[in-house]
Amino acid sequence: MQAKDAAPRNAEPHPTKVVPFGQYGTGLLTGHPIGLVIVIGIFIGGLVAIPAARLFFAASLVLGSILGVILWLLHR
Repeated sequence: MQAKDAAPRNAEPHPTKVVPFGQYGTGLLTGHPIGLVIVIGIFIGGLVAIPAARLFFAASLVLGSILGVILWLLHR
């Protein structure tokens, strides 16, 4: 008979209980869609309010998109 403080022999969780981010995992969508609205708002605000940063924002959008597509294609 095992003591109450001893760990069970098989400490691994059941395969159907393993999900991303805990028992109540979110699956493929890990964020709320409002996050996209917030990011777009900050991006447009930066483009309008900071004229010196327009080139930086435009370049980061282009390079980030290219890198994102490359990583997506490699991960597929």
